Amino acid sequence: MDLTHDDFRAIRSAIAALPGDLSNDAVGAHVAKIEDVFAPEKHAVALDPEIPIVVGSRGSGKSFWSSILGQSATLKEAAIAYPKLGLADLLVHFGYTGVGGLGGISQEAIDQYVPDEATLKQAKDFWWATILSAAAQSAGEARSRPGTFIKAGLDWEEREDLLIGHQQRLEGEGKTLLIVYDALDTVARTWPRRRLLTEALLEVVWAMRAFRSIRVKLFLRPDQIEDDGLRFVELPKLRTGAVRLSWSWTDLYGLLYSRLASSTLSDAKKAFENLLQAQGLAKPDRKSILTRRWSPVHNEGDQKRLMTELAGQFRGTGSYAFKKGGTYEWPLRHTSDAHAEVTPRSFLGLMNAAAKFGAVPLDKALMPDGIRHGLREASKTRVDQLQLEFPWIKKVLAPLAGLLLPQDEKIVYDVWKKAGTVKALIADAEQRQYLLPFKSKAQQKEDEIFSMLQEIGVMFRRNDGRLDMPDLFRVAAKLLKKGALAPAGQR
Repeated sequence: MDLTHDDFRAIRSAIAALPGDLSNDAVGAHVAKIEDVFAPEKHAVALDPEIPIVVGSRGSGKSFWSSILGQSATLKEAAIAYPKLGLADLLVHFGYTGVGGLGGISQEAIDQYVPDEATLKQAKDFWWATILSAAAQSAGEARSRPGTFIKAGLDWEEREDLLIGHQQRLEGEGKTLLIVYDALDTVARTWPRRRLLTEALLEVVWAMRAFRSIRVKLFLRPDQIEDDGLRFVELPKLRTGAVRLSWSWTDLYGLLYSRLASSTLSDAKKAFENLLQAQGLAKPDRKSILTRRWSPVHNEGDQKRLMTELAGQFRGTGSYAFKKGGTYEWPLRHTSDAHAEVTPRSFLGLMNAAAKFGAVPLDKALMPDGIRHGLREASKTRVDQLQLEFPWIKKVLAPLAGLLLPQDEKIVYDVWKKAGTVKALIADAEQRQYLLPFKSKAQQKEDEIFSMLQEIGVMFRRNDGRLDMPDLFRVAAKLLKKGALAPAGQR
C-alpha cells in the first residue's frame, strides 16, 4: 500500500511530539514511566545486580536505569525485557540520588555528616551509614535515614553484625537487596573532596563483596572513575569490572521506532502501522518491543527501509544526492561525540527538531533542510546540557568562535591565552563554587583545558596532531569547518 500525505503528516507530528530532552532523576517527579522503557540487549549490564559499576556520559541513560530499578512497576517491565537477571527477586533502595524527597539522598546529607576537612575514614563511615540505611528500609524499619546509622558505621563489629543479620533475613526470603548510587558527580564542588568521597565509596563497594544477598551498584561518569588522583589500591580491579553504557546505531533507531509504534496519538500510531505494512513488517505488541523480537528494534536493513520511506535515501536531491550522505547514517555520524558515542538525547533531539522545521512535505515526514536544522538544535541543546554538568564549558568554547577547524594546538591555546580564559575560569569557579577543568593548581594551563575537553568527548586530536571538534559541539560553539554544516546565521 502507498502512504498518503496524511500518513506522513501524522508520523511527522509523532516525531515532533517526542520529548526533546530525555532527562530523568532516580527519584521524584522526573522518573522514567512504564511507556518509556526500551531495553537494548547490551543494557542488561545496567541492571545486573552482579555488575557493581556502570559508567556512562551525560544523556547515556544512567539516571533512567536508576529510576527503572527504583520503581516496582518499571522493574517488572525490565524483568520481562531481561528475564535472566532475576530482577523479580530484587529489593531496590538508594544509597545516593543527588536529589532529596521520598527515597532520595541529596548532597545536603553528605555536607551534614562529612565535614569539609573530613578524613577518608569519616567519608567511609557516611557511606557505610547509607548501606545500613538501605538495608533497614528493605526490612521495613521505621527509622531508616542514614543519620540514624552514623554511629553504627563507626563501629565495624556493630556494622558487620547488622549486615549479617540482613544477609540472613534476605536469604530466608529468597531476595537480593540492590543498593543504587546515582548522580555521583554531584557529591562535591571541589576536586579534593570529590576524590575523597569517590575513593571512600569505592572502598565500601569493594568490602561489600562479602555479602552475597546485598549488592551495590554505582552509576558513574567516565571522568570520575578514571580520575588519576584516586589512590584506592583495588581500583584497577573495579575499573576492569566496570561496564560502559553506550548506544549502538540500531539501538537508537530501535528507540525511535518503538516510540512511534507506541505513540499515544491515534492517527500517528495508525499511520506508522500503515508504513510497517507497506514495508512488509509486522505490527508490534509491547512484549515484542521489550524482548527485542520486533525487527525494527534490531535489524539495520529494516530500519534503513523505514528511514528511506520517511526521509528519502539520501540527504539531498538530484544525481549527486548520495554525496550529501544517507539519511540513516547522517544524523548518527553528526550527533556523535569525540568518543564516537551518540546519546538518545542528541539523536531524538535532532529528529524532534527536524520534524518541526518548515512546511510539511507531501511524500515524506522529514526533509534534508529539517535534518540540518535538527543538528543545529541538537548541538545547542547538548552544549546547554554540558553547561549544567560542567559550568565552565561555555567560557571555554566562546573564545574559539569563528576559528576554522582542524587547527594547530598552538593557535587554539593562544586564543585561550589572549582571552584570559584560565584566569576567568578560576575567578568564576571561586565565586560560583564548581569543579574546574584543572584537577590541581599545577595544571591550570591552556593545554589542560584541551585535555579535559578531550576526556569528556568535546574535542579530539587528529592523527596529524591538529585539534578538532565533533559537529555535535562545533555547530553550537560557532566554529567553522570546510565542507561541513555551518553554524546558524553563517554560510
